[in-house]
Amino acid sequence: MKPLILHVDLNSFFASVEQQTNPALRGKPISILKAIGRTCVIASSNEAKKFGVKTGMSLSQVKTLCPQITLVAADFPQYEFFTRRFIKLMNQFSDVVEVFSLDEVFLDATWTAVFFGGPVNLAKKIQATVGEQLGECLGVSIGIAKNKFLAKLASSLALRKNFFIINDEDQAEVLRSAKFEDVCGIGRRLTQRLKVMGITNLGQIVKTSEKILAAEFGPFWACQLKRLARGEDNGSLITPDQLSDPKSVSRTFTLFKNTRDPVIIKALIRNLVEEACFKLRKMGLVGRQFGLAIRGDNFNQSEHITRQSFTDNSQRIFNEVYALYNHNRWPYSVRFAGVLIKPLAITRFTPPL
Repeated sequence: MKPLILHVDLNSFFASVEQQTNPALRGKPISILKAIGRTCVIASSNEAKKFGVKTGMSLSQVKTLCPQITLVAADFPQYEFFTRRFIKLMNQFSDVVEVFSLDEVFLDATWTAVFFGGPVNLAKKIQATVGEQLGECLGVSIGIAKNKFLAKLASSLALRKNFFIINDEDQAEVLRSAKFEDVCGIGRRLTQRLKVMGITNLGQIVKTSEKILAAEFGPFWACQLKRLARGEDNGSLITPDQLSDPKSVSRTFTLFKNTRDPVIIKALIRNLVEEACFKLRKMGLVGRQFGLAIRGDNFNQSEHITRQSFTDNSQRIFNEVYALYNHNRWPYSVRFAGVLIKPLAITRFTPPL
């Protein structure tokens, strides 16, 4: 049977969750900051995007484009809650689901689409279910194709809360007209290097000899670019049970300005430890090597300590990590801190959160 892959992508996920949980934000242009005081936007609502607001823009740029923008601090536990519900819903439509990120999954519907009346009806059913179960502000764009690469390209071409199909008949034309920014696997740096060669679309890559591409990018990327330009992808979906066990857990944070305040620094390290330990307990893991990385005033330092026994106890781990900080007597300001816990072992049971 011919493969049928769907890429399901939640539209403006972070902003849509905020609008769903706070009706006062609905219909308004909003942008998400990692925390109050940060100056870089990490997500925006569809209303903000209409003004030209994009992820990664500075606040000054955003306010110039959209003076009426509403800024909201990110609520990552809330986003994780919606992600878990989203994944659970997607498992209703296929037994083969790959979680690609917080807001997107691949479904192998080769054998299940028939139960929903075919791929188009399946896509419509998924969209209706998301709206009913997650809320009216949450919508998905869906790409439908014969492999993962084409399905993801199709979803990038789909309108908000809509779907797009790439079939054998129109595949060549879709690939020819696709922008590099819509192609998974061709990033900004690669795009710039291709433009220097006078290559601005996938059709031109097809016509360019592999020898010329290899001279610029090497044999691996020359072959990979040719495969992408032809829409070839033999990769299968990777389900959660196929993922390798994690080797470490880490958390990092960059302050919006340098600080020498010992209270702020201690709280920063404490929060990072709590976040890392929360993740450990959720996964039913423990560690016995604890590391701290500090940066500020163009200086950086990292150190770790290893103990004999494993633990997920946040107080104990904080004591170890904070002792590392005090031992080094860091003389500079702090702008960035990171906490690392490894190696990891599985506990006999997963403790309650």
